[in-house]
Amino acid sequence: MTSTTTRGRRWGLALLAICLLGTVGCQRSPAPGAAKEPETVARTEFTDRIENFFEYVPLAPGRPSQFLIHLTDLADGSPVEKAEVTLTVRPGAGPGTAMTMKAKVGRVTGIYVAELTVPAAGEYAIDFQIKNAKLDERMALTGFEAR
Repeated sequence: MTSTTTRGRRWGLALLAICLLGTVGCQRSPAPGAAKEPETVARTEFTDRIENFFEYVPLAPGRPSQFLIHLTDLADGSPVEKAEVTLTVRPGAGPGTAMTMKAKVGRVTGIYVAELTVPAAGEYAIDFQIKNAKLDERMALTGFEAR
């Protein structure tokens, strides 16, 4: 006859084994044909007057890339309110025409949303123009690659 302590240990080990098997069985691997979503890129740029922290899906030819733009007035640390935010995209090198997109005002003060679609792979530059009653700032940024 086994003792109560040994019987309790056996039950404990059996429950532990069931829990481990259940945990391993619940892990899912990605579907073989499922495409991985591209990681979002975050970047912060400054002028003397504003901080522009923006996140975007990497540029890809013919596919829209959403830009989530957070603007802060450095004079007082407040979000930039009621601004007209325009993005102008131009090829970084060689011939090509510039495309302009006006960002929409987000649900939260100081946040703006724009969608950009580039026509071809390559390097691009983006100019951010920010205007409201308190400021008129332009940021010319480079280093955007479309693959």
